[in-house]
Amino acid sequence: MALLSLSGTTLLVLLLGVTLLVGFGADWLASRFRVSDVLWLIALGFIAGPLLGLLSPGSLLPIAPVLGATTLVLILFDAGIDLRITLVRPLAGSALLFALASYVLSSAVLFAAGYFLIFPGHTVLSLLFGSALGCTSGAVIIPLANRLGLAPGLRSFLQLEAAVEDALAVVTVTTLLALLAPSSASLALSLTASLVLPLPVGIAFGLAAGLIWLLFLYSWQDRPFVALATLGFLFVTYAVTEALGGSGIIAALIFGVVVGNEELVRRFLRRSRPFQISNDLRKVEVEIAFVLRTFFLFLIGLFASLANPGLPVGATVVGLVAVLLLLRRAVVPAVTRPATVPRAWSDPIASFYGRGLTSAVLLIVALEQVSAASRLLFPAILLIVGTNIAMTVWMFARPPHPGPGTEEVESRWAAAASGLIAFSDEAGTLQGAGLSAPETDRDLPDFSETNGSRPRPPLPKRRNGP
Repeated sequence: MALLSLSGTTLLVLLLGVTLLVGFGADWLASRFRVSDVLWLIALGFIAGPLLGLLSPGSLLPIAPVLGATTLVLILFDAGIDLRITLVRPLAGSALLFALASYVLSSAVLFAAGYFLIFPGHTVLSLLFGSALGCTSGAVIIPLANRLGLAPGLRSFLQLEAAVEDALAVVTVTTLLALLAPSSASLALSLTASLVLPLPVGIAFGLAAGLIWLLFLYSWQDRPFVALATLGFLFVTYAVTEALGGSGIIAALIFGVVVGNEELVRRFLRRSRPFQISNDLRKVEVEIAFVLRTFFLFLIGLFASLANPGLPVGATVVGLVAVLLLLRRAVVPAVTRPATVPRAWSDPIASFYGRGLTSAVLLIVALEQVSAASRLLFPAILLIVGTNIAMTVWMFARPPHPGPGTEEVESRWAAAASGLIAFSDEAGTLQGAGLSAPETDRDLPDFSETNGSRPRPPLPKRRNGP
């Protein structure tokens, strides 16, 4: 065939073009039919690599960790911009607790399955398997939650939970790799640093970077190429944070949160003129993230040829796909309150559990330090594909729907959103509409507690004229 006669640069360019086209089509299918684009992109990589042998995974393996980390940073930065503190505040405690419980329990189940069934008696591989794949993937969950038009509260809960699980997985795997590194006199110090520093250092650098860049955007947002400058500063922040022992992805998330919540940060900067991020800046950032994410998911399918498949392993992983879904479904009511997380959200929260980018990046990084880590690839890829298929099927069978208590919780989110919009308006518009910006968080709608007997808070109304 003519296609098979192509080689070198021409073949690579052709596959890059096909990957982008498939990514575009997969994105449309995800929004139209709730079919995760992860499946199509991994399938394309599998066809180009193990099935047809058009590309060798070994030649692309060195760029995979860089590509994956860059994509993850961009996606978490974008998720941070979309997270409104006023909206997330009532769900933050529940989301954090659920993320911790889900990750710990999922990792324990995967470790047990790895130690007794998949890698019998191999503790290191089982630990890496459990800690890397115990987390849901923000690169899968966040874009899909945005495309499906979920309720604001549910979408923010899923975004925050996925970001926290990503961070937990990165910290855990990094600690394991530090333990597996050649022993040295400073091993105890290095291990202590890897356990203590990531979160606080990541938060501190994210806050500092966000404040610095807001000051820059106030004056330079309308200049050409400011979107690329923003991404450059984001990558510098990530690299510096990682170099100093912090979590770069947490820094990227906090950076985005600060920039996206300018209306709250403004009071500390003593700025009177409201500011809104340019749509052009967001568009460039989202499209670059789309390109990088598309290529990395393609590489995951390509790397399937590095693995050694086996029927018993495959059957075990298929069972794990079901167990992880049921586990999340049981954890939701156990760690959340109906007042802040309606029981109608339990099924969609449980079903948004696809593995993907984060897990794959961590395992590819582990290949550089653990010689036997290539054995992780087949069960990992199978689990990634399986959880995404199960997620798609579950969303078709049990789509999100309002339930008891949902309407009241969502009305409180709407009230908070309206208050936030009013707070972000131009000062002159506020005065002309007879409204005033709240001076403190106490002036914003309070919905930290929900009681069925409490009346629904009214939405702020505008009126024309003084």
